[in-house]
Amino acid sequence: MTNDLLSRLAKLDAAPRTEPSAGELNREETLLRSVLSDTERPTRSVGTAFRRPLVRRTVFTLAGGLAAGVAFVAVTGGLPGFGGGPLPSSELASWTAAPNALDTSADKGSAAERKCLEVTGEDKPGKPSPTIVNADVRGKIASMIVMWGKDDASYCLAASDGTYISMAISSTAKAGAGVLTLDTLGARGSDAGEFNYALGAVGADVEDVTVRDSGKTVHATVQDGRWTAWWPDGNPDGLITGTVTLTLTDGTTRTVTGEELMDQWPEE
Repeated sequence: MTNDLLSRLAKLDAAPRTEPSAGELNREETLLRSVLSDTERPTRSVGTAFRRPLVRRTVFTLAGGLAAGVAFVAVTGGLPGFGGGPLPSSELASWTAAPNALDTSADKGSAAERKCLEVTGEDKPGKPSPTIVNADVRGKIASMIVMWGKDDASYCLAASDGTYISMAISSTAKAGAGVLTLDTLGARGSDAGEFNYALGAVGADVEDVTVRDSGKTVHATVQDGRWTAWWPDGNPDGLITGTVTLTLTDGTTRTVTGEELMDQWPEE
């Protein structure tokens, strides 16, 4: 290597990277301890034995393949409007792969509806009239999205024994044609009482969403621009380790792996 080339390289050599301060190192170590301690499934409010959910967003389309994630939030602390549980393992065992419509005129349906309205409607100023969408029942456990006005939405699961789990979710459910968005997913409970959930928005031409994970085939409830799904015995970290299949009204399908979905979420 000539002296002239060495001289040029020396001029291009950037200044050494500034080492992190003691405060920055301390924050990094604190964050790492928080993530590692999550294996104990700390609570997010009044319930016990809960794993923190992952709140992330991504999209995929039939035409364009996986697109860049539009938002990312890694939850390391509590979120408002999150509580209840745990759900009884005996009722989780009654889970069915295909959901049934929740009949609010039946005792079981009306009881679940009342419970979710009660727990998600607490501390709502002025108590706007609620709207319930994506209401279904799998075995003995009902699930639904409760909207309190345009800016307040919760996902709620209610067991027949009166126990419940609810969480605040995005109040916006908008997706273009041929698009599915994944707004949030996670795992709750422990041992026989553990279950996974995932939900998001879909385009108007999306007819079906099927999640295949941990040996389960989950037919999601698709209604009013949203899709919701939950299943027992999934990945304890709340991740989709299998696949998600999107079916359009024209019969076109596209399947992506959970890993492909995760790869599209930006790292922070």
